[in-house]
Order: sequence, then C-alpha cells, then structure tokens
Amino acid sequence: MTEYQEAGENFMASSMIHLAIIQCIIVKTEFNNLDRLRLGVILPDGAVSGNSHLKKMICEQTRVTYDLEFYREKYGKQMKTDELYLGYYLHLIQDIFYRRYVYSEHHFNSSIPENVERLHQDYENTNWFVAKQYGLDKNMLRTQTLAGEPIMELADFREQELVREVREQFHPMEEKSSFFLTREMIREFIDRATEICLHELNQLAQGKAGLDSFEWSWIKQG
Repeated sequence: MTEYQEAGENFMASSMIHLAIIQCIIVKTEFNNLDRLRLGVILPDGAVSGNSHLKKMICEQTRVTYDLEFYREKYGKQMKTDELYLGYYLHLIQDIFYRRYVYSEHHFNSSIPENVERLHQDYENTNWFVAKQYGLDKNMLRTQTLAGEPIMELADFREQELVREVREQFHPMEEKSSFFLTREMIREFIDRATEICLHELNQLAQGKAGLDSFEWSWIKQG
C-alpha cells in the first residue's frame, strides 16, 4: 500500500499486484503506451485527498461500491485513446474483485486492527516475489506530470511521489511467513483478475455494458 491512500481504503491490492496483472494483460492485448497504462493502474492509490476510488454508498447507505458507471461515462472517450484512463479503470476493477476475494472467499476479518497492519506487512513481504514471478522491473515505471489533465478532477494526486515510492519496493528481501496472503493466493488472484479485466476490455471494445457496480457492492461495515 502507499501512504497516499484516502482514509478508509485499506483493503485493496498492492501496487505490485496491480502491475503484475497489467503484465499478464499486455501479453494478450496490444496497447499503444505502456508507460501511461502502468501509471494509470497504480494512480488511484496516489491520492492525498478526494475520492479517487469513486466509493459511494447505495441501498439506503447499507452497501458500498465503486462507481464504475460514473467513471465510464466521464472518461469513456479517454479510455478509448489514452491508456492512462484505461489503466485507472482496470485498477478499480481489480480492487472491487479484490474485496470479494479477500472478504467473501477467504473471510478476512478487518475488525481486528492488528489484522489490517499484518495484511499490509504481507504486501511488503511478497513484493519482491511478485516482481520476480511476473518479470517486473522498477524501470517499467516512469515519472510523469499529470497537471491539467482531466483525471486530476477526481482527486489531488501526487503521481511523481507515488512512482518514486513504488519503485523503492523493487528490492530483494528475505520472505517471511505470511499472515494471510500466501503466494498461492497471490497467483490465484492475479490469474483471476487478469481474466476479469480481459473480459471487461472485450465487453467495452464491443460496445457492451461494463461491470455493474451494484452487483459488485459489499455490505457496509461498522
């Protein structure tokens, strides 16, 4: 996780996992600008303020989701021509699936504060494994300035600081025992998230409806 996430967004895939999914996607799909794509897929976690994940309450404030429909309507044109906006959207898709994977399928308990911290430690512990497993390199991330771009309307991003921070995660380290997120879980999540993203890209390319925010919503906790 990065220090830039907005409050309450503590249970999302790590930047390294997002990059690994993109690496799997580009093997099967052609893109014009991989630098923009890779920045886009980590950018939502680079906000210091604002609602970068488009979180919204639905069903009389009893459920939560990410407003995918709003994003598609607002940035649909850019998604067709600029990989930054497509990468950003794929980040939201991956995170919304991650919540289901972690909570519904693997029953993660975030009501215990120590669990959240230990889950974040799992991210740090497995970053190097993910980088090696999926052929990632820090030089794949390039510092870019997004001042004045439409995406900056969503939140206050610190994109250059984010890139520097994620690049610092590319360093060898001895892997410790996992608290929750094992290597097998990471591989499975990346494989399944890749397929979901590829299907979504295919749907959008055919002019069909994208993922339904309501169907992917979750019960509000607390």
